Amino acid sequence: MNLTELFHEELNPVLRRLGARAKGAGQELPDEEDSAVRHSVWSTLAELGGLRPALAPRLGGPADAMAGLVETAELMGPALYQSPFLDTMIAADLLAGDGRHDPLLAEIAAGHRTIALAVREQGTDEPSVPRPIALDADRGVVGGTRRFVAFAAEVDFLLVIGEPGHALVPVEQPGVVLHRHDDIGRGDLYRVTFDAAETVADGVLAPGPRYPAALARGRLLQAAYLAGLSRGALELTVERLKKRTAFDRPLAKQQAPAYRLAAMAAEATAVMSLVRAVAGDADSGADIRLASAQALFLSADLARQVSAEAVHLHGAAGLTEEHDVSVFYRRAAVDAVRLGTPTQLRREAAQLLAAAYDSTTE
Repeated sequence: MNLTELFHEELNPVLRRLGARAKGAGQELPDEEDSAVRHSVWSTLAELGGLRPALAPRLGGPADAMAGLVETAELMGPALYQSPFLDTMIAADLLAGDGRHDPLLAEIAAGHRTIALAVREQGTDEPSVPRPIALDADRGVVGGTRRFVAFAAEVDFLLVIGEPGHALVPVEQPGVVLHRHDDIGRGDLYRVTFDAAETVADGVLAPGPRYPAALARGRLLQAAYLAGLSRGALELTVERLKKRTAFDRPLAKQQAPAYRLAAMAAEATAVMSLVRAVAGDADSGADIRLASAQALFLSADLARQVSAEAVHLHGAAGLTEEHDVSVFYRRAAVDAVRLGTPTQLRREAAQLLAAAYDSTTE
């Protein structure tokens, strides 16, 4: 079995509904059966080596880690697979610096430990600019609030991103209080309050260049996921248009909708080609902060456009819960801004371009 069999077109419809939480669910925990299936998928992902890039090459991780992770994220897109994969990979990237957390990285690669990122204090916060936190490095405790933390109730640790440092905190302790948000994407988001929450041993990470670099690689993974999401929405739409008819002909064979689908498919191919090229640059040691911001901007914009067009081409039925295309539309709305809004990504890209220009003219 390989990852293409795990995220297969026959299994994807089941995976798309995993983790869906009804609005107004309040403090209800995820369904036990649903959680068990998600855990099984995660374990299989680990067994197939999908989490192995969490290990540094010196620990047995692959040299082409980003290329492998990008391929995995792209496969997850059509399945709309909701999991702590993205956060865990970003966190592993941050923890891989000095060897202190090598045992935890090994557990992550084996599928035994998961981590969620706690980044935003307010909804308008930019992921690239960590907010202050009440961090006492000597005592190993942290206080404050972080909102929109995905899967906080199901992971083992929270990595609180902030200034003057980052803190790795076990979830199961009195100092961590969770309150679930309603999410238009029917996902699992929480407001987390830290009240003198204890960090793990050596769990305080000093700020530095590792976070911007890890965020850039995370954005590339999210770009790959969103490109896969666009591809999945297009595939559903093609199948739908083969069945819908007008003037005694399938809509798929009529010029206007066929051309629209072809144009979007071409865009999705172009975006994914860019993402793969940037992944190759990352594995070569290049600085990909600018390229990953650009790739995520393009991929997120594409996901929003494609999912909206897919709903339109499905007709009124596309708005109902019976059709998976509605799930694509909801998830695109949430996942497209998870690591930065269009305005934030444009601003960062402009700043990086200006810095690059200044360095070449000095």
